[in-house]
Amino acid sequence: MAPSKTPPLEIDPQLQARLGVLAKRQGASLADFTESVLRSYADEAERAISEHAEDESRWQRYVETGTSVPFETIRAKLRGLAADAAGKTDPQ
Repeated sequence: MAPSKTPPLEIDPQLQARLGVLAKRQGASLADFTESVLRSYADEAERAISEHAEDESRWQRYVETGTSVPFETIRAKLRGLAADAAGKTDPQ
């Protein structure tokens, strides 16, 4: 079954021309390139909303409990992760 057609978006002619140039440089059609750009933007916007909700939840948990992680603990963890990524065993 063929996908249903949706009505085209109305795009400012100057923006359409810019998108057309970018699509051509990538070897894509204007429609495919524009859909890809919109999908990427939507993914990023949804990710930002999710991260904001997580941040708000953590902040509320801190406000309610007053519990936090000391800076030295965070720094040691980050150094350990960096050392692991670099293939080292000593995080110093």
